[in-house]
Amino acid sequence: MLVSSANCMRTPIATLLYVGFIITLIVFCVALLYFRSFDFYFGTAENSSVPMAMGNRHLLSAPVVIEARGKRFEWSFRYPGRDGELGTADDFRSHKELHLPLETDVVLKLESDDFIYIMSNPELGLKQIAVPELTHTLKFYTARIGPFELLADPLCGWRPLHDDLMGRVIIHSVTDFNDWFKKMVAGPITNQ
Repeated sequence: MLVSSANCMRTPIATLLYVGFIITLIVFCVALLYFRSFDFYFGTAENSSVPMAMGNRHLLSAPVVIEARGKRFEWSFRYPGRDGELGTADDFRSHKELHLPLETDVVLKLESDDFIYIMSNPELGLKQIAVPELTHTLKFYTARIGPFELLADPLCGWRPLHDDLMGRVIIHSVTDFNDWFKKMVAGPITNQ
């Protein structure tokens, strides 16, 4: 018994379904390779653990806890003031520049006022998300001195709509950082 060739041919709809499935599979695999794991989304990565409290102490004796806030495609940073505690009246801010001392553990509390942002710097191994009304944390260690760019990593995938630079990380020697810190604490206090 011979099977007619008309029964073996696929319908155009079935062909479109196969092609759509293959394209979806390829896009998923590329996205998986880009983010390297689901840890980025589900918060199971080491960088997303609960932040440690700074407490009343010298700035360099424990991890430095700083609030990073995304707004209008720029980062602003809030540092603890003279009392060493974040969220008090003596905190001060730095716009687009995150100043840090060398050889220090850092905990950034990432927040957003308007959009979903990604704090990203491949040289420092930074990549974490900031979502409105949520706080994510990012832990890292400052191993070398220098300026490092915080790149815009748009989730919409359309880079021409955004600047490439949302801010900068500047890692100083401990003495240079202490000088900068003393200058900022002595200056006018802003709680914006």
